[in-house]
Amino acid sequence: MATPTLLDEAALPTTSPQRLSLLASDSDPRVRAQARRHPQCPPEILQLLEFAESSPDLLVAGHLDLLAALGPAARELAARHPRTSDETLVALGMRGLMPVILKTQVNRTEQWFMQRAAQDFTLAQYLAQHRSVPWNLRRSARRTYRVAAATTLKAAVPSGVTPAAAAGAVVSADSVHEKLRRRREPIELTLEESLLIENDVRLQRLASRHPALPVELLVWLDQRFPNGQARETLLIRLAGHALPAKTLLRFSREGDWEERAAVARNPALPGPGRERLRGDGDWWVRAAVAENPHATPQDLLWLAQDTEHVTIREGVAAHPNTPGEVLTRLAADGERAVRLQVARNPSTPPEALEHLSGDERFMVREAVAAHALCPPDALASLAADPNERVQFVARLRTSPVTESAATAALATRRRQVKLALSAAPGTPRPAVEQLARDRNPQVRAQAALHPQLPDGTRRHLTNDPVPAVSLIARALDDETPPDQLAFLPRHDARVRQALSRNRSAPEPVLDDLSEDPLMDVRLNVILNPAAPGTALKRRLVDQPLRPDIRRHPRYQGEVQEHLHQLEYAEADQPDATPDALRLLAQSDAGKVRRRVARHANTPDDTLLLLAQDSDTEIRRAILKRKQELPYALQRQLADDALPEIRSQLILRPELTAPVMLHLAARADEDEGQLVALARHSGVTPEVLTALARHGQSGARRAAAEHPLTPTPLLLQLVNDQQDHVQRGVLRNPVCPPEALLALIHHPRLHLDIAQHPLANSQVLEALVYDAAYDRHMRTERWLKNTALWKTAPVQRWRRWMASRASQRAFAQRNVFMAVTEHEQVTLRALRFVSRLNHPDINAAIHRRHQLLSGAPSREVSS
Repeated sequence: MATPTLLDEAALPTTSPQRLSLLASDSDPRVRAQARRHPQCPPEILQLLEFAESSPDLLVAGHLDLLAALGPAARELAARHPRTSDETLVALGMRGLMPVILKTQVNRTEQWFMQRAAQDFTLAQYLAQHRSVPWNLRRSARRTYRVAAATTLKAAVPSGVTPAAAAGAVVSADSVHEKLRRRREPIELTLEESLLIENDVRLQRLASRHPALPVELLVWLDQRFPNGQARETLLIRLAGHALPAKTLLRFSREGDWEERAAVARNPALPGPGRERLRGDGDWWVRAAVAENPHATPQDLLWLAQDTEHVTIREGVAAHPNTPGEVLTRLAADGERAVRLQVARNPSTPPEALEHLSGDERFMVREAVAAHALCPPDALASLAADPNERVQFVARLRTSPVTESAATAALATRRRQVKLALSAAPGTPRPAVEQLARDRNPQVRAQAALHPQLPDGTRRHLTNDPVPAVSLIARALDDETPPDQLAFLPRHDARVRQALSRNRSAPEPVLDDLSEDPLMDVRLNVILNPAAPGTALKRRLVDQPLRPDIRRHPRYQGEVQEHLHQLEYAEADQPDATPDALRLLAQSDAGKVRRRVARHANTPDDTLLLLAQDSDTEIRRAILKRKQELPYALQRQLADDALPEIRSQLILRPELTAPVMLHLAARADEDEGQLVALARHSGVTPEVLTALARHGQSGARRAAAEHPLTPTPLLLQLVNDQQDHVQRGVLRNPVCPPEALLALIHHPRLHLDIAQHPLANSQVLEALVYDAAYDRHMRTERWLKNTALWKTAPVQRWRRWMASRASQRAFAQRNVFMAVTEHEQVTLRALRFVSRLNHPDINAAIHRRHQLLSGAPSREVSS
C-alpha cells in the first residue's frame, strides 16, 4: 500500500480537523489550497490564516502563538514577525527556524540567544549540538553548555563536607570498588562512599555501569562525563526500575528528551506523568509513552491522533491496551510497519484482521493467519495464499493438527507458527505444554488461553516473570479469588477472554463482559454456566451469538418466540446487510428462512446453504428471486432431487451454459425438461451437442430443430433411428444443404426435402436423379451423331426406355411436382423430371422452362 502524499491527505474525507489545520499552513501552496477547501477544516484556523496573510501588521502575540503551533508556513511567518513573544521565538528556534530568526529579527541576535541559554540548559544544549544553528553561535553555546553540564549536583556533596574530609574518611576505595563490582545486588552508598566515587575516576567509570546506582549519583556522573556509560545506565534505570513516583514525576517535568522518554516507558510512572508526557513536544517522548505497559486506552487514543510520526503510530498499534476502534483505523494506515504491528496485536478486532488479510505484505498476512481472532473466512482465503509461509500458518489453523505435524511445525522455531499452534483448538496437549514454556512471552500468553493446557501448567504461568502472561493466567485460573478477578485490568483482550471463560468470575464481571466489543468474549459469556440469566436476552440482538443461544437449555419458550419475531422483522428490512441475512438463514423458523431466500441482499453463500434446506418452499422461494442466480447456486439447484425445482430452474433466463450442460448430462432427466432446455434463450452449441447425444429421443429432436446446432451434429442426427428426430433436422430453420443431401437416403422424407426452402440446386438434382435414365440420355446424345438415330429399332428402343423411366418415376410424382415448382430448380433437374410422362408434370415443366428461359440460367453442369 503506497503512503499517501500530503496533497492526497488534504483531500481525504477521513483527515482529522487537527491534521487539516497543519496542512492548511503547509509550505506547499497546492497542499494549503486543498486543505482549506476541505469541509472539515476548522473555520477559526482559516480565519486566522487569511488574516495573517492579508494583514500581518495587525497580528498580536496571541495570534502569533497560535501560528507557531501550525504548519511550516505559519511557523515561518511567526518566526519573522517582530511581535512574537520571546518564549515562542525560542521554541521556534529549537524547531529548526534559527537561521530565519537571526536573519529577520533585529533585536533577537546571537547575543540575545546566548543570554537566554545561560539560564536555560535545554536551550544551551540545543544551540551547542544542533546543526541548524549557525557555526558562530554553536561554538559560543558549547562553552556555556560545558560549564552547565560540569556543575556538580549540590545534593551529592552536602554543605560542610570538603573533598579533603571525604578523602580522609575510613571507607577505602577498594571496598567501594568491590561493592560496585557486585552489579546483581542492590547497592546502598554512604556519604563517604559517594564522595570517594566523585573524586576517583576509576570508581566513577565502574559506578557508571552499576544498574542499581542511585539516580542522583548517575545524574552527576552523566554531567561529569556527558553521553557516556552513566547516561546509558541512567536511562535504563528511568525506563525499567520501580523508582519512587516523586522521582519519576520530577524527571517527566524537568528531564531532557531522553530522560523524559525513558520515564515514559516506566510501568511505575503515575497516570498524571503519562498524561503530561503523551502531549510532550518531542515526538520521541510521545512514542515512548506508547511503549509503556500500563498505558491506558485514553493515552493510546490520544497518541493515535499523531499522523506525522510513524514510530508513534507503530507503538500504539503494538500495544495490547489500544482500543479496537483505533486498531481498526490503523489497519488502513499507509505505513506497512504500522499495519504489521496491528496484525500482531492480540487485541486487534476481527474486522481489522479481515481487512489486513488482503495486505500486499506477506508478513502482515502471516501475522493475521496466526492471530487468535482471525475470522474463519479470512483464514480460508489465507490457506490458499500464494506465499508458502502464509499458507503454512493458515493451514495450521484450518486443518487438524496431529502430534507429529505439531512437532514438525515447532521445529521451524518461527514465532507466527507457534502463535498459530497456540490459537488452534485442536493442537495436541504435549505441543501446548511446550508452547507454555516458550521463551517468547506472546506465545506463553496465548498458550495460557488454550483449552488443552493442563490446569497445573496454567497455574505455573501465574508466576510468570512477564506481567502480561501472569495476568492472563490468573484471569483464567479457577482458583483465583473472585475479589481479585473483579479488579483485574481488562484493557487487554486476552484478559477479557480469560475472564469470560472463568467459572469463578463474579456475576457483575460477566455481566459487564456480555457487552464487550469482541464477539469472542460475548460468546464465552453465553457459554459460561456462571453467566447471569439476563445475559441471554441481552444478547438476542447479537446475531452471531444466536446459534449458541438456540442450544442453550433456557432457549425454548419465551426466548424462542421473541427471537423468531425479532428475526422476521430483521429479514423484512429492505436494507438488511448480507452479513445479517447470512446469520438469519440459520434461524430455526421456516418463515424467516423463506424471507431470507427472497431478499435481494442475501449473499451467494447463504443462498447455497438455503438451496440445501429440507423445506421445499425455501428452495421454491430461491427460484422466485428477481435477481440473477449465481452459477454455484444454479449448479446446486440442478442437482435437486425434486423435478419441479429443476423445471423452474430451466425457466430462469440467466441459466449458464455449464449448468445447462450438467442438466443435459443427466440420464434420468425428464424429456420435457430437456426440450425446455433446448429451447432456452441462452442455449449454446455445446449444450445442443450434449442434447443431441442424449438417450431421450425428444432431446435429440429438440437439438435437431435448433438453429445453433452444429452442422456435423445435424449430419449425425440424419441417421437417427427415430423418424421424428430426422424430421426435426428438416424443421431446423437453418438446415444446411449437406443435411438435406444426407436425408435423401430416407425416401419418406423426399417430399419434405423438395419443399424445403433451403434446398439448393444440388439437393433438387439429387432428388430427381435416376442413374438408368442418365445413361439413357447419354446414349441418346451419342446416337444423335450417328446414322442409327432415325432407324426404327432405335426409335422403338427410345419409346420403351422412356416408358420404363416414366413408370419408375410415377411413384414420385408429388416430389417431381415440388421440385419443378421450387425456385432453385435447374434445367438439369427439369430434364430428370421430364422422364415422368404426366400431364401435370408436363405443364409444370413447360411453365418452369419459360421462367428459366427469361432469367439467367442456374443449371449445374453435369
